[in-house]
Order: sequence, then structure tokens, then C-alpha cells
Amino acid sequence: MKPISLSFMRKWVLLSLAAAFVFTSVAVMFPKKSEACCSCITTTTETETEDWPINVYGRTLAHVWLRFEIHKRLFMRAQWWGNHMAVALRDMVEELSGVAMQQTLIIGSFMDASYQMETQQVLQTLQARAHKDYHPSVGMCEFISNAKSLADSSRKGEMNQIVMAQRSQDRVLGNAYTSAGQGRFADMRERVEQFKTKFCDPKDHAGGLALMCGTDNHTPEQRARMNKDIDYTRTVDYPYTLDVDFTDNTQTNEEEEIMALAANLYNFDVFERPNAEMLTYDPERLTGIQKNYMDARSVLAKMSVAENSFNAITGMKSAGAPGAKEFIEAVFEQLNISPEEIEQLVGEQPSYYAQMEILTKKLLQNPDFYTNLYDKPTNIERKGTALQAIGLMQKFDLFKSHLRNEANLSMLLELAVKDVQQDIENDINREASDGGNPAN
Repeated sequence: MKPISLSFMRKWVLLSLAAAFVFTSVAVMFPKKSEACCSCITTTTETETEDWPINVYGRTLAHVWLRFEIHKRLFMRAQWWGNHMAVALRDMVEELSGVAMQQTLIIGSFMDASYQMETQQVLQTLQARAHKDYHPSVGMCEFISNAKSLADSSRKGEMNQIVMAQRSQDRVLGNAYTSAGQGRFADMRERVEQFKTKFCDPKDHAGGLALMCGTDNHTPEQRARMNKDIDYTRTVDYPYTLDVDFTDNTQTNEEEEIMALAANLYNFDVFERPNAEMLTYDPERLTGIQKNYMDARSVLAKMSVAENSFNAITGMKSAGAPGAKEFIEAVFEQLNISPEEIEQLVGEQPSYYAQMEILTKKLLQNPDFYTNLYDKPTNIERKGTALQAIGLMQKFDLFKSHLRNEANLSMLLELAVKDVQQDIENDINREASDGGNPAN
């Protein structure tokens, strides 16, 4: 509040004094009229005596009022309020405003700290969740490591399966650079020579084969190869990986054993091939040789369906792509299998069959797999997803096996009705040659 000026106070004091003077003069200027007798003195004196309290009261009241007005206007408004209270209130307002701003700053700091703590809590929660959800798991690494070269090995096995099928077909058809390229007798001679030098066991036939194989001492490697051209269990079924790779130019012992076993299982005796003149095409007639040759091709087609299962199994167990051997060996070591047996089972390049054996069976036989399930929930879900993916691959392999079985069953059915079909055709031909109608 702005202080009252000195000229303003003077004006108020003069006006107050003038008002008090006027108020007191009224009572003095208009007294009662006195009698012109002796008694008037008494009367006048009595009248003045009676009016005296009124006059004194009026003057006192005016004086008090004047003093209070002066006090109110001069002291209260000018001195006390203007110089003290207004200044003190102004300072108080400034102080309160400063304190309020300081308190607002404190409250804002508390709010900032609260928001900061909530933000840190959210970030720490997300960090803990990320640490929990994305923490590496040894079990997941085992799945990934053992499936490292699975796709490449699968494709390589399919290629080896096709090569074996083509090799068997070329042998039966007498193509060049095969054991039967020079004919049926040449094929048999090559196979007997191979048996004599590599697969013959002198102890067979009560030692009677010693005349063919000889009685010389054989090395452990030679003894291990005896009869492998007829022993499906040792040659194909037992090993997880076969040292078979037809993509290179190096022939291994197991490649030779597999092809010898296939020759004994399927098309063990190739057809006698007619010469080119006998198969000369004549549009006017069909010769017996031509008919027999087409029958032989039909038999070869049926035989290829049966042999396809053998080729598929061999292809799955053929040498795979490099990259997963050390991980597969680690799994076998955890199962307390000796290094020598591991080398015999797995080989240098684990096959598709060996890798699937690890992923679908051997890993689950390890007790550590079940103890590792005490893991974070996200890692458990990942392991479940990995097992489902591996299960889908296994089911697809089973699906292809079922397709091969259906093809074999269809061939068995065809062979079962073949004799009946020939009997019906013979009856029809006989009735037609006799000039009669065929029997219903």
C-alpha cells in the first residue's frame, strides 16, 4: 500500500479542527436568555450550571472524536499502516511468495523424483524380463549345434540314393563301365572275383571255402569285411554313418560293400541281353525277342521299386556334410560311450540318420536334458518349439517311408494278380483262335 502524503494529513487535521470549533461554538452562541432582576443571576447561574455538563460532554465528545480521527487518519493510516503494516505485509507477501515458490520447487522435485523412480522401475523391469527371456540356454545350444548341417546332409543323402538307383539300373541294362557291361557272364565273373578276394570267409562251409579264399592269414581289416556283401545288419543297419559319398572320385570299402550287397539283394542275376539285330524295330510285327525284352524291363521297373527302400536307407546313412561331428561326439560321450565305438558309429562326417538319431532319441536319453528343464519359462517354450520342429522332420521322414511301403504293396498286388491276368488273357486268345466267343 502506498504511504499517505504529508499535505494530505495536514488537510485532514485542519478540517477536523474546524469541525470541532463549529460544534463547540453552537452551544456557546445560543444560551438561554436571562431575567433583568436579581433572581436572574440565580437563574442564569442555575441555567449555566444545568447546561454545563452538556457543554462539557459535547466538547469532550468532540475532542475525543477529533483525537480519534486524528489518530485514525494520522497515526493509523499514515504512520502505523503506511510506514509499518503495509511495509510488513508487503514483505510478508514477498516472503510467502518466495516460500510458496520454494515449496513448489520442492514439490516439483518430488514429482520429478517420483517419475524418475517409476521410469527406472519400468526400465529395470524390462531389463530383468529381457535378461530372463533372452538368456542363453545350454539345451537350446545342443539342439542348434547338432542340427548344424542337417539340411545339407539330407540333400547329400538324397543325391547318393539317386546315384545308387542309377548304378543298379545301368548294371542290369548292361551299360558301359559296369560289371555287366560285357554281358551276364562277365558280371558273374566280376562278382565271384570280388567275393573271393574281399568277402570270402575260409571258415564257411565247414572250411570248404578255404580252397577258394585261401588259408593265408588275414588282417583285422580283412576279417572285418568278410561276408559283408550278404550281411545287411553289419553293412547297413548297425552303423549310424556309412563312408559312402558318390560326389568324389574316391572309392571306399563301404561303397564297395554297399554295391556288392545291393547286387546280391536285387537283380542278382542280370538278363541275357539279345544283340542289336534281334531288337531291330519292325512296324509290321512284334518279335518274341522284343516282347521278352519289354517283359524284362517291366521286371526291372518293379525291382527298382523294391530296391528304392534299400537305396533310401543307405542314402540317409551316407556321409553327411561337415560341421556337427564334435557336437555329436559330445552327446555320445555324455552317454558313456567309448570313443572307439563313437568313431565306428558316427564316422568322420555324421550322416543325416546319425544327426536325427541324436536329435530325436539320444538327447532325450541323457538325464541332463530333464534337469535342464529347470530353466526360464521362455527357454522352456523354445525347447518345446524345437522339439516340435524336430518331430515334424521325423514325421516327414515317416511319411516318405509310408509312400515307399505303399509302392511296394502296390507291386506285390500287381504280382499277385499277374498270374490270374495271364490265365484270362490265355482263355480269351484260345477262344478267339477257335472262333468262339470268350467265356464270361
